[in-house]
Amino acid sequence: MEPAGSLTGGRRPSPGGLWLASPVLVAACAALAALFVTASARAAVACCGAVATLAVAAAACEAVRRGREGAAARQRAERQLADLEHYCLEVMPPVVEAVRRGEAPGDVLPPSLHPADSDPRLVTAHEKLTDTVVRAVRDRELQRDSARRAIVGIACRLQAEIHRLRADLRRMRFEHPAPEVLGDLMHLEHGVDVAGRVAAGLAVLGGGSPARQWQKPVSLHDVLRAGSAPIAEYLRIELHRIAEVAVPGPAVEPLSLVFSELMDNATRYSPPSTKVVVDTEEVASGIEVSIEDKGVGLTEETRRHAEFLLTRAQNGLDLEDLGETARMGLRVAGVLAGRLGLRVSLRPSACDGVRAVVLVPHDLLTALPVEACARGGGRPSEPVTRRQAVSGPPRPRLRR
Repeated sequence: MEPAGSLTGGRRPSPGGLWLASPVLVAACAALAALFVTASARAAVACCGAVATLAVAAAACEAVRRGREGAAARQRAERQLADLEHYCLEVMPPVVEAVRRGEAPGDVLPPSLHPADSDPRLVTAHEKLTDTVVRAVRDRELQRDSARRAIVGIACRLQAEIHRLRADLRRMRFEHPAPEVLGDLMHLEHGVDVAGRVAAGLAVLGGGSPARQWQKPVSLHDVLRAGSAPIAEYLRIELHRIAEVAVPGPAVEPLSLVFSELMDNATRYSPPSTKVVVDTEEVASGIEVSIEDKGVGLTEETRRHAEFLLTRAQNGLDLEDLGETARMGLRVAGVLAGRLGLRVSLRPSACDGVRAVVLVPHDLLTALPVEACARGGGRPSEPVTRRQAVSGPPRPRLRR
């Protein structure tokens, strides 16, 4: 038994073909009816059959015409839908991304947004929408750029004022050598250094760079000591097993700021009576710097959030990402890590705390200067003496 539709080659007959066959069927029925009626009524039956055949033929032609128009309308709608999908998914996202990068809209817009047979009304509407979106994105980026420039300007003014305060404090240290006054001055100078670190971090978040620059390489030991200086609880930082390598001058200040922010986080989120241990280990791709505290550690959710902040900052920080609390530490470290090519990760510590690991690649390392080797720049640090505790944090003698 043959399947249904086998007489038509497996295809269902089109509605148009059925409509065209209807007049033939009506004419055949009229002819049969005329054959079976009396001779006197045959003319009337034939006339009625002819009229019915013409009416059905006219209705069939109209149905076929409307069916073709409907099919053409469906095809146009499908093309317009495909055109709209192409516009939304393939045309607009690259244009918006290019405008965000600062490129001119005329340079990124394609010559024709739509195929040649598109509906002119749809083309006009899409062109107006494109112009509105591009102008809105461009204005938004200009506002963000203005905000970043303003933040960098404010940070530079703060850094200039902090530099002036440092100069005044150094002058007062020579003018008032009494131990009781000198200790207070050193305490004030340390507070100014902490404020300077915050100002430098603010400049980094705005797209700027730390103000100070170094010309000569500096030992990694001194860079870590410089990083421990501008934090509130510097006395809790202990340097162990520091590799005898140096950091090129241009990378000294940014790398020191990364270590400062991570050390500051370690001291903030661990008991005041504990130490924060910093050591290094040579690996295949560079030097791994570990900053380990003895705090309460991180939950899995908190760790994922912290790593998200680091990764998001490395890929490009938006000022809106700071949120209401504006926690800067991890974000500053992430921004600088992205610029320098560092890899920063947070791992559980053996003491139930947090171990921040910074992988410094070989590109940011160089041989230790001869003068640093002469004064033991790479040896493990001594415990902080009583005199250092009174006078302020140990300040490495970095040479510009």
